[in-house]
Amino acid sequence: MPRLQNLFLRSARNIDPLLVPLLRSCRDLPSARSELRWLREHVRIESSVRGSKRRRRSILYQLCLERSSGKPLQYILGNQPFGNLDILCRPGVLIPRPETEAYIARLALTLVKNTQSTPIKRLRVLDLCTGSGCIALLLHAILAPHIADLRIEGVDISLQALALARENLTWNIKKGHLQPRASRQVQFMQGDVLSEEVDIRGGWDLLVSNPPYISPFSFDCGTERSVRNFEPKLALVPPGPRLAAGQFSGQYLEAAADTFYYPLATLTRKISASIMLLEVAGTEQALRVANMVSSSPDTLWEGCEVWHDNHDGTFSPQQT
Repeated sequence: MPRLQNLFLRSARNIDPLLVPLLRSCRDLPSARSELRWLREHVRIESSVRGSKRRRRSILYQLCLERSSGKPLQYILGNQPFGNLDILCRPGVLIPRPETEAYIARLALTLVKNTQSTPIKRLRVLDLCTGSGCIALLLHAILAPHIADLRIEGVDISLQALALARENLTWNIKKGHLQPRASRQVQFMQGDVLSEEVDIRGGWDLLVSNPPYISPFSFDCGTERSVRNFEPKLALVPPGPRLAAGQFSGQYLEAAADTFYYPLATLTRKISASIMLLEVAGTEQALRVANMVSSSPDTLWEGCEVWHDNHDGTFSPQQT
């Protein structure tokens, strides 16, 4: 990471001294100014920090120092918008990403559009590696007005993640972002997706998952400092053996990153789900997974699409 020039830092300090620590993580002035505005607003509305102007300024400074260490802004503010939802964020649970929000909204809106010609009376959705519960909750928020008999179940190995997912369910019902029936129609349970003993049986129509998909080597050498130092490795890197640097090969890196996809495809066939939607790291991994699914002799699907993220909330589908 290139060092920030002293002239640039002096210019930022003249605008507001608190921009200087933020720039260590933001790296550009518009982003730092936006984050400072959000942090200042966060301090203002927090009832626990009401008091003198000097005290508020001191707390704001401490938050800016936390951000300068690379701590994600979502962990400091405690939440992240996700569609119409307000997802609570805590250390130990993966922060929801905008690209995840975009493809889940695309999937849900496609299903809603299909209900106009062929009404869906009943839908069962399985969300594996649910984390904060953001996928399960956003699906309910979009689908519930159109599908009365809806059941969504989120599964994760982490008890910490499941506790936050349940809190997010309650929180978003309380705020009016989810219908009250979400308390009955959305459930979260513990389970190890990679275990043959995971208790998931048939009767599901749709399987979605944002599984760990980063190899140990890529995590150590290719992720941002804020991700590497603060977000849970359990949610990012599949379990597997640690090898010395000289032992890495392209085949190993691919295998390590793709650990979850074959079990997920196998489980989708087991429960007879008609749609499987999986998040991947990029085009190369997407094509490997698509090839794995398409070449399976007992595949249930008529086709496979790769959705290319255009980084503007839209996707370009590609048939494989």
